[in-house]
Amino acid sequence: MPELPEVQEVRRTLEPHLLHIPITAIRILRRDFITPRNAPLINLVGQCITRTHRHGKKLFLIADDRQTLHLHLGMTGHVDCVPAKTPIAKHTHLILELATGTHIRFHDPRRFGGIWYYPTLEEALAAQTQNLGPDALALTPQNLAHWQTARGRLKQRLLAQRDVAGLGNIYVDEALWQAQLHPQQLVGRLTPVRIKTLIAAIRQILRRSLALGGTTLRDYRNASSQPGQFAQQLHAYGRAQLPCHRCQSPLHSAQIAARTTVFCPTCQKRH
Repeated sequence: MPELPEVQEVRRTLEPHLLHIPITAIRILRRDFITPRNAPLINLVGQCITRTHRHGKKLFLIADDRQTLHLHLGMTGHVDCVPAKTPIAKHTHLILELATGTHIRFHDPRRFGGIWYYPTLEEALAAQTQNLGPDALALTPQNLAHWQTARGRLKQRLLAQRDVAGLGNIYVDEALWQAQLHPQQLVGRLTPVRIKTLIAAIRQILRRSLALGGTTLRDYRNASSQPGQFAQQLHAYGRAQLPCHRCQSPLHSAQIAARTTVFCPTCQKRH
């Protein structure tokens, strides 16, 4: 499932095709892709999307009258910006037709994603972000100060989105490898220095991925249909039994929080 860098890359490549251009028509090809199913998307016709907003893995498209669409890519979702005459691909569920002749097409073969409609941005944020922690790129030690008295293990806490928003299995494994922290580390036993090291690793990993357009393992493409290139720089995720790039020990894998987790048993010690 796309994580923060992939969603940000979709945002970056979508904006030049979409912003400040009147929507001339909306075609709903599959109503159950929209929540609520009776959402008045017709009210967006004649409006422009004037800005976008991302928090964690969540992307919002905001019209000039503050109507808002929340886009969730799921595991196989794509946003394509194509000329109007381009044949409509199978599993295309919604099309925004723009005054420039461009179509913004949302398609998702497995339909784990979707589009949510809200009359205002405030309602969208209240519904979609109220239980999320700060965005991973803006994370500070103060945001995790409560870990000193918290329960739980490190990988579970990072995946849960309540402490930090935007990380999934790929970037948690990579950040923990970078910070030399065990995924089963008890968060309450992390020193302030190790928390700072972890935050620095998270931000470094995300920025490196953003510079390379995110990580494509199979389905992910940005709004220009380009794959991300960060997979070539992975140190932990997907490398079980291969040599650690730091110490050459074979990487181990384990099921943690129902996810396959890869880590170095030599470099990543529990404290």
